[in-house]
Amino acid sequence: MVAGRNQYMKDINKSIILLALVFLFVNTSNGQTPQTAQDYLKSGAAHFQRGETDAALADINKALELNSNYVDALYFRAALRIKKGDTAGVLADYNKIIELTPSTPGVEVVYANRSMIRLQNKDIDGALDDLNKAISINPKVAQIYNGRAIARLQKGDLDGALADYEKAIELKPSLPSAFMGRGYFRYQKRDFDSALADFSKAIELKPDYADAYVDRGLVRGLRGEIPDAIADIKKGAELNPQSVSDSDRGNFSSPFIELNQYITKNPNDARAYEMRGILRLLQRKEAEAARDFKKSLELEPTLKPEIDRITLELGKQSRSSPERENDALSQDHNRKSNL
Repeated sequence: MVAGRNQYMKDINKSIILLALVFLFVNTSNGQTPQTAQDYLKSGAAHFQRGETDAALADINKALELNSNYVDALYFRAALRIKKGDTAGVLADYNKIIELTPSTPGVEVVYANRSMIRLQNKDIDGALDDLNKAISINPKVAQIYNGRAIARLQKGDLDGALADYEKAIELKPSLPSAFMGRGYFRYQKRDFDSALADFSKAIELKPDYADAYVDRGLVRGLRGEIPDAIADIKKGAELNPQSVSDSDRGNFSSPFIELNQYITKNPNDARAYEMRGILRLLQRKEAEAARDFKKSLELEPTLKPEIDRITLELGKQSRSSPERENDALSQDHNRKSNL
């Protein structure tokens, strides 16, 4: 299932950082020793402007020692902790901000960010509660609907997830991950033309979107457009090798999981096995690829000339890459031996 959590976090974290950057426009201290919580906030802002994250964090911590309910400082510290990768610290700051300002405009970003941490912790219901609250405060933020689509997918609410992707696109037609998510649904429903349009739109908006290239390649393959399919999948792998791996691809689930879901619903689609075989060849897993190609030919024997060409072309590339690597290592060893 689609799990665009990382891309969503990147999108929504920009909002929390922008909120924190508001504090950079206050008058920074003129070299005077900070005395009050506000002084320390100003000093922290000045350090942040100079790229001194640790010094900025130290000043914000001091501001919060003086006033633990200083919401502006909590926003700023959450942004700094995001930069440092301190998830536990970020969560603590989000909890405190929500406790102090549960319905204040702007806090929807905090609810949305906290929801993604809860999803990472497998608290799907808690994440959905946060996202519903965020939408009730501000129903005009596309990224929040995108995030709720992710949570609804994990909950198994497919119709709700699709509706959220549609709403995200309506609010922000420049959001590539929403087109990627909707494209997934269309691909699974065999609406290949619409899926292709969504994946192409995602690539148009984000030309280095590796996952979109791979999924567009799968759809092209299911339509029988094998050369274009292979070109797209290779492009995705070139941009990010993780995009053709067995594990989650960061923005989305493994293409193998997606294909397996498709095959479960369409067990007699020979092209699906053919595409999985192509992915296996690109992974240099020739035995597994051969099994998929065999199944494809059992379902559609007329594909044999095409599969033979694919096996020859991609199998040769698969075998040649390690050989080139071994040759390079051998040459490097010989050079060192001659020194």
